Amino acid sequence: MTTPAADASDAGRASSSGPGHDETPAESAASRPPLRPGASIPEIELDVAKTREEFARTLDAIEDKLSVPAHARRLTAGVKRRLRDGDAKPVAAAAAGVVGVVAVVAGIVKSVRR
Repeated sequence: MTTPAADASDAGRASSSGPGHDETPAESAASRPPLRPGASIPEIELDVAKTREEFARTLDAIEDKLSVPAHARRLTAGVKRRLRDGDAKPVAAAAAGVVGVVAVVAGIVKSVRR
């Protein structure tokens, strides 16, 4: 069982996207030096641009995690890759699943016709 702090840490890490983005948004913000009171306009604009980029990456990661079509594409790509590599286990599992579904549907149809 994980602690709430560990769950929050994992949730933050899950929001980063792509390889090489190991920092959570909070860690990223903490690693940036705070703007000093006398910061110049270009420094402030640069900080705003970096924050926008970080926010866009976070939103993209959230959107990807919640996207059913994206999950379906990844699942399809994984199955295709395993089939191409010659792994017969997914084919056997898919065939067994189809047989099971057909059996359930046939049973339902038979019971409804009675």
